[in-house]
Amino acid sequence: MKVTVIGATGATGKKVVERLLQLNHEVNAVSRRPQVHTSTEQLHIYQGDVLDTSTMIKAMIGTDVVISCIGPTKTFSSGHIMSKGALNVIAANFSPGTVMSEGMPNILSACQQAGVGRVVMQSGINLSDGKEFSAFNRVAVRTMRFIFSKAIKDKAIAEYAVIASNLDWVIVRPSVLSHTADSVQYTAGPLARIEPLHPLSFVDCADSLVRAATSEPSWIKKIINVGKS
Repeated sequence: MKVTVIGATGATGKKVVERLLQLNHEVNAVSRRPQVHTSTEQLHIYQGDVLDTSTMIKAMIGTDVVISCIGPTKTFSSGHIMSKGALNVIAANFSPGTVMSEGMPNILSACQQAGVGRVVMQSGINLSDGKEFSAFNRVAVRTMRFIFSKAIKDKAIAEYAVIASNLDWVIVRPSVLSHTADSVQYTAGPLARIEPLHPLSFVDCADSLVRAATSEPSWIKKIINVGKS
């Protein structure tokens, strides 16, 4: 398959590109900083911005499916104490901007204009209402929804746009992500009973996104929980 990855230089996006190439798919990698990747016979690099639909269309033409790995943008400069690792993720979720609520509708529009019929969106487990979880985990999810209410609102608008589209969509909601050891051992599925606070590696998250895009037809028009059980 030929797959367009939006947000290809982010922590998840880079792993998605790597996984697709491992499985011999052809990849169009799109990001605002395309110099992070090097073009090969299977990997094509595009500079693009989700706030500029025309740049998305150019990258999507001729592809079978789009994977969106966009998320809250960084809040601090590279030299700031909060600019790295989990601290930066927390900061970005406190002040997420509107990249998802504005960017996802643009991605959907670009898919339609480029003739792409399938889209996979990376979201987050805190968008769940928690009904499939244990009592403790329901409280944990609701607490995180309250703490990161701005990020939840921004992602929710993006999810609603995906669900309302006429595309074959899949929304993937991973648990908290971490640079933990690579594993490709996780639980995934609609209403899967995962542990939302248990760290999930970016490799596992990427693998689930690739499965949603290329090899899980039963996931179409479903919201997929991904994490450790």
